Parts: sequence; C-alpha cells; structure tokens
Amino acid sequence: MDFFVIGLSHRQTPVAAREKFTAMEAPETTLYARHAALGALRESLILSTCNRLEILAVSDDFNEARRAIVKTLAEAAGLQEEEVQPHLYCLRGLEAARHLFRVASSLDSLVLGEPQILGQVKEAFRQALRRHCAGPVINKLMHKSFRTAKRVRAETCLAAGTVSVASAAVSLARLLAGGSIRGAETLLLGAGPMAALAAAHLKKREASLVIVSRTHEKAAALAAKHGARSRPWAELNQAVLEADIIIAATGAQSPILSLANMEKVLAARSAFRPLTIIDIGVPRNVSHDLKHLEAVILRNIDDLNEVVWENRVSRQEAAEQAEVIIEEELDKFARWLDNFDSRPTVAALTQKAEKMRLLELTRTLRQHDFNDEQREALETMTSALVRRLLHDPLNFIKSRAPSSGAAARCAKEPGSPPCGDCAHEGQRLASIRRVFNIRPDETKPEP
Repeated sequence: MDFFVIGLSHRQTPVAAREKFTAMEAPETTLYARHAALGALRESLILSTCNRLEILAVSDDFNEARRAIVKTLAEAAGLQEEEVQPHLYCLRGLEAARHLFRVASSLDSLVLGEPQILGQVKEAFRQALRRHCAGPVINKLMHKSFRTAKRVRAETCLAAGTVSVASAAVSLARLLAGGSIRGAETLLLGAGPMAALAAAHLKKREASLVIVSRTHEKAAALAAKHGARSRPWAELNQAVLEADIIIAATGAQSPILSLANMEKVLAARSAFRPLTIIDIGVPRNVSHDLKHLEAVILRNIDDLNEVVWENRVSRQEAAEQAEVIIEEELDKFARWLDNFDSRPTVAALTQKAEKMRLLELTRTLRQHDFNDEQREALETMTSALVRRLLHDPLNFIKSRAPSSGAAARCAKEPGSPPCGDCAHEGQRLASIRRVFNIRPDETKPEP
C-alpha cells in the first residue's frame, strides 16, 4: 500500500500554467468523475484552490496510479502529458503526510499564516467523504492534519493579525501608490469571499471604494456593509474610466478586462493619470496583454511576492515553532502507519481462529446434552484458549512492523525498491499468512 500527493502550486507553477487547470468547471467534480474509472486507486482526495491543485491518493501500485493521475490531469486540462509533467511534484509516504500537515497549517501558503486554507482542506475532505473516496488512510491523515493546524494556531502566533491574499493585494496597491491609497478611487471587481476580504482592507486604508459584480445584489450588499458604493455590471467601463486602482477578484473563467476593450476605455483618460490593476483571480481576470499599455501598471497573484516577503520574515520564529509541532504530529502518524499493513493479517488470523472455535464448539454441543451452566463454561474456556494460543503470534506480528524512520526513507524515493526493514516485514507477514493458510482476499482492508 502506498499513499502520495501529486499536484502543482504557486511555489513551482506560474499563474499562466495554473489557470489552465483551475479554468476547468468544478475541477473536483471533473477529476473525481475520471478517477472513478481508475482501478489503480484505493482512496483519493482532491484539493483545488486558486493557488494549488493536489491529489492525495492511496494505491497498491504507486507507478501505475501516478501514471494514471498524470494522464487524467492532462486530459482534463486539454494538455499533453509532456506539457503537464514539468509543473508537477510528487511526494510519497511520510513526505506526503508532512506536506499535507504544512498545507493545512498554512506554512505552504503564498501568504504565511493565512486562515482560509484550513477551511478549504476541510471542504476537500467532505467532498471525498461524500463521494466515498476516503478510506482509513485518508481519514487518519486528514484528522491528523486538522489537529496539527489547530495546535499551530493555538501554540504559535503564526496567524496573529489578519493575513490573506486579499490583504497582500491591498498592501501591494499601497506600495505602488507611494505608501497610501487614502481617497484613491478604487474599483473592486467581484463580491465573493476574496473580494469581501479585499473590501474590508480597502476601507481600513480609507480608499474611495466602488464595487462591481455580475450579480449587482451581491455587490450592493457588500458595498452597504463597508460604506462603499456599488455599480451595475453594465457600468463597468465607466467605473474603469474613473478608477485610480482596480483590484480584480472574481471567479470568471476568462478575462473580463480585455486589451481591445481597455484600449477604448483608456483613450478617454488623461495621459498623465496611470491606472494600477492588481489581478488576484485564478484564472486571471485581466488580459495579460494589458501590461503593454503605457498608462497601465498590471500585477497578478504571482507578483504578491513583492509584499509577502516582509510578512514571512516577521513570522519566521512562529513558522519554526510550527515546524516542530508538525514533526511531533508526523511521528504520531508514523507510529500508526507502522502497524497499518499488519492489521489486516491480525484481523484475518483472529477471525479465522474464532470461526474454527465456534465450529468445533457447535459440533460438541450438538453431540452432548449439556445444561446452560456447562455450555457457558465451555464458551468461556474455548474463548480463553484461543486468546492464549493467538497471544504470541499476534505480538510477533505487531512488534515486527518497520520503524517510522525506515518508512520515511522508503517514502523519499518514489519508484525505488523498499528498504531492508520494510522488505523483511513484508516477507514475515507473507510467511505468517502461509503458515495459517490465510488467503489474500481475507487480508484486504474494508473500503
């Protein structure tokens, strides 16, 4: 049994490539539907956010499962496999678990300490449960990741203050405006969760805020909450014409500000009045070609690194404390994992012994006229006998599981042969199954 994470994120993949995957309509639904046809997967979970698309998988054949997932990702995004491969990372075993714990704790986020990712991870788990794709390994991993994130938030100051992609976007707008956006005519495109966060930060900085969304009712409600103004979608061009700053945060699957349209709008603006646009949508809300316009300063979500570095440095001590917590929780998970492969054999051996006991007890009771007290005594005696006979074999199986260090070493080299400890353990379990005549199908875990 192998478990691994394969995916792409802001760390290795630019937004131009990420948006090809997030542009799929409901990536989770698309990929789960395709995964249903993959026999190589025992369990799976899909995490899709604006900055990452990851698949957590459990399989009996790592290489086959990995190839199938890469093929599925390529087909879903309308790309060739060789186009997808350079952007993917693959982590296996305890390295995959460590990565998941870091993601849930926001240590792998674009903005260190941002709180939104934990909710997204929990929702991904709920989706996997609803689709009956999460089994014992993913269940354990996810609950461990939730506990780890909870400890990080409770025991460190990593999440102190308000940190998010939206707050970083507002900070970048201030930086580009010379340090202040007070009174600046700021157009916010969108009225979803990310836009709502941006609106709160813009009002704190006393920007003159206008909100435009395809659903005017949502824009109006968000504007009323923050003492801002809203405009209908039909007035988008006029709102752009009047803006000093635009922050785009919609869920649109294609650019809503195109080069052709913006050239017409900007022609009516003063040549000495630049327009700053910060696009935090994935897929991008603003055509990348706008960067060629002389009067436009365009930044996208990847450019937030200009301001998040300061946040990362200030939280470095808390991040180091969080890493210690992650290693503690990883060690606990490793101890659980050490015995996982032996559990089906233990259960099968115990069930087989109990089945034989009941068979012989039933046969004996039919042949003799025992009273209730004698029947109860025989039941007690045979149960105790089976427990004593199984005591040493079961202890032998449980005590011979490979160490967590050995499991971690195997995990770091995808496709490599198992280490000596793990190989010997597999041979021991196989020998025990042969000695007690336990069939392979009897040791398969329940789905």
